[in-house]
Amino acid sequence: MESLKRRKPILAFLLSLVTPGLGQIYNGQFKKGVSFLVGFLLVYIVFSFLLFKFYGMIIYLIIMMGFFLFILQDALLAAKKLKTITLKPYNKWTIYLILFLLSSVVIRPLLGWTIRNQIVRAYKITSSGMKPTVLVGDQLIADMRIYKSEKPKRGDIIIFEFPKDPSKDFIKRVIGVEDEKVEVINHKIYINEKLLDDLWGYFEDGGSVKGFPVLEKFGPILVPKDSLFVLGDNRNNSQDSRFLGFVNIEKVKGKALYLYWAKNKGRIGMELK
Repeated sequence: MESLKRRKPILAFLLSLVTPGLGQIYNGQFKKGVSFLVGFLLVYIVFSFLLFKFYGMIIYLIIMMGFFLFILQDALLAAKKLKTITLKPYNKWTIYLILFLLSSVVIRPLLGWTIRNQIVRAYKITSSGMKPTVLVGDQLIADMRIYKSEKPKRGDIIIFEFPKDPSKDFIKRVIGVEDEKVEVINHKIYINEKLLDDLWGYFEDGGSVKGFPVLEKFGPILVPKDSLFVLGDNRNNSQDSRFLGFVNIEKVKGKALYLYWAKNKGRIGMELK
């Protein structure tokens, strides 16, 4: 005799809350549940590419939240409608636990790592070295794949591995590229002995650089092959190539795109350039 079991809507809801599609599997809808689980992960991957634009990020969040709410509602209403089901071999708490662990402990973290390191990544600014372009507390989105097909160019705001501590990432602006001679004299930058039209430099505290000779005059110095000379926009308060040396291109992780959060709400969505 087949075993009939009552389905509890609250359990169906909670199971899909922790793992999208698991509530449907609990309801005896295995194919639908697996489809929702796989579909949610695919949407997570495919629509991650929308994060390259600020409004794309908004669309991405709306799509993800809408799909998630649909899955929750479907699990809840199906449990109310079905009331009882004929138990299947997969209607066991061990199966639910295995699916939860696969999704939450293995698959989603792996996808998250891949997206953060290969597609896009969010960063929170903790120093004033790039003021006023980005401020302490600002949060930005960075393109983590652009430099897999091209090299950083002058003016790019890059994310790179901090030379003194590889576990930390730094953000600075590219000023000089390989085989260029760079010299800084009294706030002016010369590239190959030609004055650079520096649109980015900001000089805090009235431009005072007393006690820091390297800020008054730096170089001339030749940028080695596959290396970059970087500066912070806040020129008198930045740890950059004047102190840390050149940045190897292999240590560059991504390019800053735009602010998705800022204390000054008018700056939210601002493209970084």
